[in-house]
Amino acid sequence: MSKKQASLSDGLIKQNIVLMSGALIAPVIAAATNFEKAAIICMIFSAVTFVTVLICRFIPRKIVYTVRIIIYALVASIVYMPVFAFLNYYYQLQIDWAGVYIPILVANPLILSKTESRFYLRPIRPMIADVIMYILGFDFACMIVGSIRDLLINGAIGNTVIKMPFDVPALETAFGGYILVGVLAGLCRALYNARKNRRGGNIADPAKIEKINGE
Repeated sequence: MSKKQASLSDGLIKQNIVLMSGALIAPVIAAATNFEKAAIICMIFSAVTFVTVLICRFIPRKIVYTVRIIIYALVASIVYMPVFAFLNYYYQLQIDWAGVYIPILVANPLILSKTESRFYLRPIRPMIADVIMYILGFDFACMIVGSIRDLLINGAIGNTVIKMPFDVPALETAFGGYILVGVLAGLCRALYNARKNRRGGNIADPAKIEKINGE
């Protein structure tokens, strides 16, 4: 894998905003209790984050950092309103249930911190690809959590009924969601570290070779 490809995969795996960084987990834990609610969260997050980052790209760097962050938040709030209104028209009950955890998506780390530390340091095309990968990283984590909870609570994933020999009603609670996200985060980190160690093991360590030759 080339350095460019490895860099683009950071947001999806290595720096996954939920499973690896542990940021923006509140909406996933508290609101993504089934497949449909997880999908709504992903749609709002994806639309607001992508459009906001693109718009704020054109804000002059000469503006003081603190003021720029305030502008990012204001732009995200403005973008959020039509996105929310559109989805609320079709999914009012699900959005009402999510409560405060939907507006939290406006002040997410991809908009307020990654823009300055990563996205805006790149040319426009690589930046867009990078933003998309980070968004997909959140969407992947959210949909996995929502699907597992839907399966173990309702015996279905979306409209597809899957008969299960048992159910786990506790997963519908925030506490159950917290445990599930923790388990998935641990598995994700373990798999990443195992893959990293396996790749590193194929490269000879000069220090070890020197030590062996010295003996």
